[in-house]
Amino acid sequence: MKKYLAEHTRLFLLSIFLFTAGVVLVWNYFMPLERPFVIDDSPNPVIQLTDEIEKYSVNVNMQVLSDPGGIWNDSQIQLSSMDERFVPASGRSAFGLDGKTYWIRTTIINHSSLDLWVLRLSNAIVDKMELYADEQSRAAGFENGKRLDDHYWAYELRLPVDQPVTLYIRATTEGSMILPLDLISTPSYHKILRTEYLLFGLYYGFVLLMAAYVFSMYIFMRDSAYIYYSLYIIFFALSQLFWNGLPQELLGEQSGIVELLLRIFNSYEDIFLFFFILCLWFALFFLDKVLQLKTYAPIICYAAKALHWASPLLLLALIFHWPGFSTIAIWYEFIAVLILIAAAFVSVFRGNIAARYIVLGMIAIFGLAAPAVMYTFNLADYNILTHYGYQLGSVAEFIVFTAALSYQTKQKERERIQAQRQMINNQEKLVRTLERWNEELEQTVSERTEKLVQSKRRRNELLQNISHDVRSPLTVVQGGIRAMMLGIQVHPGEQNKHLENLYGKVLYINRFIDDLFELSLDDEEDETSSYQTTEDVHIRQWIEAEFVFLEEFIRIAGLSCQWSIHAASDPIMTINPHDMRRVLTNLVHNACKYSLANKRVTLGATIESDVVIIRIEDEGQGISAEHLIGIFHRSNRGAQSNLSAGKGLGLAISKEIIVQHEGTITAESERGKGSKFEVRLPVSRQQEREIVKDN
Repeated sequence: MKKYLAEHTRLFLLSIFLFTAGVVLVWNYFMPLERPFVIDDSPNPVIQLTDEIEKYSVNVNMQVLSDPGGIWNDSQIQLSSMDERFVPASGRSAFGLDGKTYWIRTTIINHSSLDLWVLRLSNAIVDKMELYADEQSRAAGFENGKRLDDHYWAYELRLPVDQPVTLYIRATTEGSMILPLDLISTPSYHKILRTEYLLFGLYYGFVLLMAAYVFSMYIFMRDSAYIYYSLYIIFFALSQLFWNGLPQELLGEQSGIVELLLRIFNSYEDIFLFFFILCLWFALFFLDKVLQLKTYAPIICYAAKALHWASPLLLLALIFHWPGFSTIAIWYEFIAVLILIAAAFVSVFRGNIAARYIVLGMIAIFGLAAPAVMYTFNLADYNILTHYGYQLGSVAEFIVFTAALSYQTKQKERERIQAQRQMINNQEKLVRTLERWNEELEQTVSERTEKLVQSKRRRNELLQNISHDVRSPLTVVQGGIRAMMLGIQVHPGEQNKHLENLYGKVLYINRFIDDLFELSLDDEEDETSSYQTTEDVHIRQWIEAEFVFLEEFIRIAGLSCQWSIHAASDPIMTINPHDMRRVLTNLVHNACKYSLANKRVTLGATIESDVVIIRIEDEGQGISAEHLIGIFHRSNRGAQSNLSAGKGLGLAISKEIIVQHEGTITAESERGKGSKFEVRLPVSRQQEREIVKDN
C-alpha cells in the first residue's frame, strides 16, 4: 500500500528539522542579534536627515511620556515643566498595556535636498494619532503635517532646510501601545507602498484561493472539518486585514461598515481581537476533528471543550467592553496555543499520523509568529517578523494543514474500505450461498447485457456495411439500365454478356436484402455469424470470375482495366464468397472514385503454396502519408474525403472481412501517384486437404 510522507517516521523527523531550520534562517535574516542602529539617549535627541539615508527609525531618537488618563493637551505638554517627565524610548516601540495615551517628542533637522518627508506609524490598530509642532518650529515656517491616505497612520511633513523642528505626537489606543515610527523620504515611501500592496495582493489572493478550495472540498466531502478550517482561514484573514489597516483605507474611515464595527467594538484593536478569537475558536474545532482528541488525547479534549465554551463568552466580553478584557484576551490566546501544541504532540505520540502534519504547520506558524508576541512584551525590536510574522507563517501553515486535512479524509476513506472488507470477511460463511446466487445473477445479467450491446453494435455495423456496399452494384445497374433506355450499347455485340453482368449485380444486391432479413430475426447467433456462410472454391477460378466481373464495373466507370493471374495450381480454399466480393468491390470502387477518366486500374493475383495475394492498383490522386496510418479505421477517409464521398466505411469493412479470413490487408500510396492495396490470404490448411484428396 502506498505510504504518505508523514507515515515515514524518518521523513517526518527530517521534515521537522527542515521546517525548524527554515524558521531559524528567517529569524537570522529578519531579526539580527545586534541592533542595526545607534540609540540616542541624550536629553534632546535629534534626527539628522541627509541624502544618503532614505528611512530613519524615529524610536531611536525620541522621548515618550505616558498619559494614562489622556488629561494633557498639546499646550500643556510643551511646558518646560514637562521636559523632565519625558524619558528616552531607547529604540523601543512597544510600551505594554499600562497607558491609554502616549506622548512622543522628537526633533528633526533636515540637511537633505528634499523638503517632503513622511512620518509613518506602522500600526493600523492605534485608534488615533495627532501631530503637533512646537511654537519655535511653527515660527520657522513649519506647518502641521498633512494626513495621507495610507493603510497606516502617515503624515506628510514639509521640513525647512537646516532648521530644527520639534514634533509632539499623541497616540491613543485601548489595547497594547505599539508605536513603531519611521521617517521616510517621499520617493522611498511610495516604493514601500507599492511593494506592500503587491505583497498584500499576493497574500490575500492566496488566502481566498485556499478558503475557496477548502470550502469546495467540504461541498464534495461533507466533512465538517473542512468547513471549520475554511472559517478559520476566513476569520484569520479578516483579523489580518484590520491589523494591516486595509479596510480603513479601501472603504474609508467614514464607511458604514467601519463605523458600525467601531460602534460595536469601540476600537480597531477590539475588531482585530474579535476576528482573531473567532479564528482560534474554529481552529480548536478543526483540530479536535483532525486530531481525534477523544481517541488520542482524552484529557486534553476536556481542556479544548472548556475553551470551546469560553470562546463565545470572551466574544461577548469584547462586545460589551468588560474591564480588563485585553489582559483576558492575551491569556486566552496563550492558553489556546498551549492546548493546541500539547494536543498535537500527544496525538503524534499516540500514533495519529495526521497530527504529524499539524506539528509541521505549528512549527511554521508559531515559529514565525513568536517575534510578534515577543514584540508585544518588548522582548524584540520592530522588524518585518514582528509585524508580518503571522501572515508569513500562515502561508506555510495553510498548505500543511490542508495536507493534514486531505490525509485525514483519505485515511477515513481507507478505514471505511477496510471496515467494509472486514465486515464482508466476517459474513462470508453466513451469506456464501446468497453471494453465489448473486454472482450467478450478476453474471447472467452481465452476459445478457453484453449480448444486447454486441447485438446492437452488430446491427449498426451491418446496416452501415450494407448501406455502403449496396451503392456500387446499384450504380452499375443504374448505369446499365440508363444506357439501355437510351439505346446505347456499352460493348457492341456483347449485349447478352452485359445483361448477365447486370443480372449478377441484381443477385449481389439481393444478397444484401437477405442480410437485412437475417437482421430482423432474433439475435441468438454469435458475433461471427457473418462468416458462417462459407464455401469451398477453387481459388484461381473464383478470382478469375471476380476479375471479369470487376473489369465490367471499371469500364462502366470510364476507366481502363488490366488484370492478370499467376498461379502454379488451383488450390481449394474455404471462404465466404459474398464477403470477399465485397472486399474486392470496395477496393475497386475506391480506385474508380478517386481516379480521373481514361486512367487505368490494374488487378493482379499471385497464388503460391502458402498464400494467395490479390493486388489492386490505381493511378488516382493517392493518399498522403499522415492519413495512410488510420485508413482502415471506421469513419476515417484520409485525404480523399469530400462532401459526397460517403462515410468512408469501405476500407474498414474490408479489413474486418479479411481479418475474419485470418488474412491481412495493406495499403501503399503516394500523393499524386495513385494507391496500391494488397490482400494476403493463407492457404496452407486448404492445400493440405487438397493433397489428401488427390492421394
